[in-house]
Amino acid sequence: MKKIIKNHFNQILYILKDTDDLINKTTKIALFLKKKIRSKNKIFVCGNGGSFADASHFVGELTATYSKKKRKPLPFILLGSNQAAVTAWANDFNFDDYLKREFSTLANKNDVLFIFSTSGGNVKKQQSINLIKLAKYAKSKKINIISLLGKGGGFLKNLSNISVVINSNNTASIQEIHKIVFHSIAETFENI
Repeated sequence: MKKIIKNHFNQILYILKDTDDLINKTTKIALFLKKKIRSKNKIFVCGNGGSFADASHFVGELTATYSKKKRKPLPFILLGSNQAAVTAWANDFNFDDYLKREFSTLANKNDVLFIFSTSGGNVKKQQSINLIKLAKYAKSKKINIISLLGKGGGFLKNLSNISVVINSNNTASIQEIHKIVFHSIAETFENI
């Protein structure tokens, strides 16, 4: 058991051994988002499964509080959080189209789409097709896309304006580094 746990810690340490690129990209994202917030734009955040949980966690840090209790709420919106609508659409039509549908009615040209995906989406393997369709829609409307990815970045890397691709094929490790990235971003927003 200890060997398994040690191996997991070592995977994280390996990913974090060269943080310069990760820090630079995280800083670039934070600066870009601050500019969008100051311009009164909205940031729509999404993911699937554990990445949806991370997206929810990120939005919660920014609409509630992170460390400063008096910081104003920030305009981050979690896509796919209305389960009645998601399940109705998935049941009656197609799950893969719901996020695009929701986003299309809420987003404006200068808003931002922020995607969490450990796989980055893969059309051939039918992974994260809903996120790929959403990103293609956002791109067609010239809406900026930021993504936190893994496993080489997948299809979403090429659709994103800014992407952080974690150098790992291990889903848990990718998600843990995503948390470091989004908590670092949240930290920079405490004085916004």
